[in-house]
Amino acid sequence: MIKNKYRLGLNSLMSDMKYIYITGGITLILIWIVIIISAAFNPWFRVTGNALSDLGGGNMILNGHPAPAYPYIYNVGLIIEAIFIAILASLFLSKSRNKIENAGISFFMISALFLALIGIYHEGTYPHDFVSIWFFILASISYITIGISLIINKMKYGIPITLSIIFSWILYAMIPWQSVAEDEIFGIAVIELVVIFHIFSFRNRLNYFITRKN
Repeated sequence: MIKNKYRLGLNSLMSDMKYIYITGGITLILIWIVIIISAAFNPWFRVTGNALSDLGGGNMILNGHPAPAYPYIYNVGLIIEAIFIAILASLFLSKSRNKIENAGISFFMISALFLALIGIYHEGTYPHDFVSIWFFILASISYITIGISLIINKMKYGIPITLSIIFSWILYAMIPWQSVAEDEIFGIAVIELVVIFHIFSFRNRLNYFITRKN
């Protein structure tokens, strides 16, 4: 009876991890695909001279750059990315290990909403700067909280997650970025790094079950 329950628990965890890996992989890759395709249709775009949001709106008169071709690729892409983040966060929540981690994952879900709002309120609209800044702030709050929750649970990825967020903001303040796009790409890379750490923290739980089985 106990062995059957253990086997069911292990199979359930392996199944959940499969969905986390698949959803996580899509989420991590999709944003770069959106940026690359959008930039390919706008040869005037330069990482060292523009903001990523220039690919989604604006014009020469108001924003100092040509009106982007096919801006919906970038804007709809952000909305789809936000949906995948929300799905991934839901999967994380189903495997959360304490209430603090629950809170952190909930912040991550809210950051997904703000990412979608960047696509809805694209460059050239009044709320754009607000929702753009708060996406990064909320994602940082999310993973500081998650990092602390893992430290409390004495899990090894708690410290790397927490330090990654803290040092990323220090570097953001110290580095003389040439453009908004550069610091946005840096921010995206940091968020993806801590998401990967978070996924690995669940994998450790799976390895523990497998070790016990053997």
